[in-house]
Formats: sequence, structure tokens, C-alpha cells
Amino acid sequence: GLPGFFRAFVSGFVRFPLALGIFFVSYEAMKRGPVWPRQDSGSKDTSGAAVQLRNSVYGAMAGVLCWTSVFPLDVVQSRVMGEAVYGAGRQYTGVVACARQLYNTEGVAGFTRGYSAVLMRAGPVNAVLFPAVDVLKPLIEEKLPEG
Repeated sequence: GLPGFFRAFVSGFVRFPLALGIFFVSYEAMKRGPVWPRQDSGSKDTSGAAVQLRNSVYGAMAGVLCWTSVFPLDVVQSRVMGEAVYGAGRQYTGVVACARQLYNTEGVAGFTRGYSAVLMRAGPVNAVLFPAVDVLKPLIEEKLPEG
């Protein structure tokens, strides 16, 4: 019924702000910090190949940091939400019960199942995402009306 739509809602509510906070803060911190030698100091041009390469590396690193920080929560949330049985036959009564049972049966390794596949996707996807936003943002902003 209707409550089924909200299974694991609380874990998602915790996971998304945490993940996105780490994602954006780490990317911006790397862009502004002395992680990579800057060739573009003082320049507003974000189209240079060196700048885009640097931002791609930062994007990939931010994606990996993001997923690493929340992956155990994602595993638990996915198990609770993906459970196809309803009613008394459910294996997990909730997120905390799932985490407890997962730890008791599989140990810490249970919280990392599928992590390598996520990392293989997170790096390349985010290596493209942030630099694309950085290049497109000024183009879009100049098309928007003032005010």
C-alpha cells in the first residue's frame, strides 16, 4: 500500500544531503585549493585544456569521495527498498534492523558489496559532469535576461 512508497525514506533523507554536501564541497575545495599547480591564476577563462583536465580529475575524485562516504547507507537502503515481500514475510523490518542483520550475517564486507562497480562508474561520470557544468554555466548565464 501507500506506506510501501516510504520504506527507507529516512535513510534516503540522511544519505542524499550528506552525499551531495561531500560531492560539491570536495569539488569546490579542490578547485580552489593548492592540490594541482595552477596555470590559470587570475584568468576567468575556463576553456583551457589544462583547466578542463584539472577539473575532470577533481570531478572524478569528488564522485569517488561522495560514493565512498555514503555507500554503506546505500547498500542498506537498497536492500530495504528492494525487498519484494510484503507483510509478515519481510526479511527487514526497517533500516536499522537491516543494518544490524547485515552486519551480523556478513560483517563489514556486507556493506561494501558492489563498491567496485560504483567506483568504476563514479569516476568517469563525474570527470565529465563538473567540467561540463563549468563550461556551460557562463554560456547559459549570458543568454538569461538580466534581473
